[in-house]
Parts: sequence; structure tokens; C-alpha cells
Amino acid sequence: MFSPRLHADVLKKVFDLSGHGMTRPLAESILALDFPEADAARISELNAKANEGTLTDEEEAELEAYINVSDLLAYSHSKARQTLNESA
Repeated sequence: MFSPRLHADVLKKVFDLSGHGMTRPLAESILALDFPEADAARISELNAKANEGTLTDEEEAELEAYINVSDLLAYSHSKARQTLNESA
């Protein structure tokens, strides 16, 4: 059985670069990462459908994938900000 949450947790371990010498340029590059506008719009659309209770199973899986990647991105941004604060 595929578990997106478990996969995201494993990816967090891979991307935990702060303990492996994240450089200032790398931290700045990570902070520049974000969803393209089209994906941000799709996330908003899926969230609206979720709030209305009208998501299909496929859309629910898509939204869960976006959420997991968003969580990983937020985690990576946090680690990057920590690195920048430590080197300031």
C-alpha cells in the first residue's frame, strides 16, 4: 500500500541538509523554490472542492501529493532559514 505521508517523511530525512553543511547559497536557492503559478491555482481549486466535499478519488490523491510536497518544501525552507540565521 502506498503511503504518501511515509514517503514525505523519508524524503525529509534525505533533505535534512542542515546537519551536512548546508551552505548559504544552497539555503538561498532552497528558499527560492515554490510551486509554479499554475500549480498554486490547481491547489486552490482542489482545496475549494475539498471544502465543498466534491473531490473525486483521483483529485483527493492529487491534493494529498501537493500537500506532502508542500510540507517537504516548508520543512526545507525552515532548515534553510535556520542556516541563514546561523551564518548571519
